[in-house]
Amino acid sequence: MNDKVKFLQEINISYRKKPVGTDAPVDEPLTDPGKVFALFSDMQNEMKEKLVAISLDAGQKIISFEVVAIGTVHTITVNPFELFRSSIVVGAVGMILVHNHPAGDPAPSASDRELTRKVADYGRDGGIRLIDHIIIGDGRYYSFIAGKEYQC
Repeated sequence: MNDKVKFLQEINISYRKKPVGTDAPVDEPLTDPGKVFALFSDMQNEMKEKLVAISLDAGQKIISFEVVAIGTVHTITVNPFELFRSSIVVGAVGMILVHNHPAGDPAPSASDRELTRKVADYGRDGGIRLIDHIIIGDGRYYSFIAGKEYQC
């Protein structure tokens, strides 16, 4: 007789609250890249690249966000499928990616463009649309959907 206890792993999801200003667009569609910057502008002070996936519902309202990866001062490496993990779990239909460039220049690199293309392709195939990819620099940001840089 085997007296060893066996276990199954159960997934347990918990949420932590991130304080935001009273004018934060948490209950309205997140369609303006400037509002995304306002919510995550603290990333411009990070010393390493950080990549965040924001999960959106059918009305483009925020369900949740997850810090998906933290890289080095110059680069971040992530498997595009990892970006969808929390979005799938919360039943999202849209996603916005946000990451920072610690050097301050939000201009997208070739690898930023490649990641954006891959995520858009995978999302289209999996039913989670990439709404935008915002790169945060020092007092400015770049929006892939708009295809331009903004000053703050």
